[in-house]
Amino acid sequence: MTTPQDDNDPVRPMPAWEPAGPAEPAEPREVRTSFWLWIAGAVLLALSSLLVLTQQDAAVEAARNSPGGTQGLTEEQFQAAVKATLVLVTGVGVVLGLLMAFFAFRLRAGRTWARVALTVLGAVVFVYHLIGFSLVGLLIVLVVGAAIVTLYLPNSKAYFDSLKRAG
Repeated sequence: MTTPQDDNDPVRPMPAWEPAGPAEPAEPREVRTSFWLWIAGAVLLALSSLLVLTQQDAAVEAARNSPGGTQGLTEEQFQAAVKATLVLVTGVGVVLGLLMAFFAFRLRAGRTWARVALTVLGAVVFVYHLIGFSLVGLLIVLVVGAAIVTLYLPNSKAYFDSLKRAG
């Protein structure tokens, strides 16, 4: 026959409905908004970067008409250089988009360091789009800028400060 456990018994299992520790603070609307802005920016950046590959003819003409033009390159070398540049730009854009999405999910999981990482990444995206200005690039910069701003609004700051204290 077993005896009922005493309420002061340290071995007594905790009921499932009792919280195991201090609850994490609720994620404010600003952090959720920022998360979705980062995801939208990442998708736009990756897609626009992939679409660059379809613009090879326009890129060749623009490079040919730029100061310096072909500078002693054969046509094959010139075409290869333009194609390599387009592939590099596409790769950088896709990697930046993937990093944005990765850090956005880390942010959503309550990682306070992800806010700093996204801010730095946002600055990189801004510089990246200064090099090759386009309307889609402007849209991406505006979305990323809004995502950064929402991360530093008072409710967001209070949320991340509380996560640091709890952490």
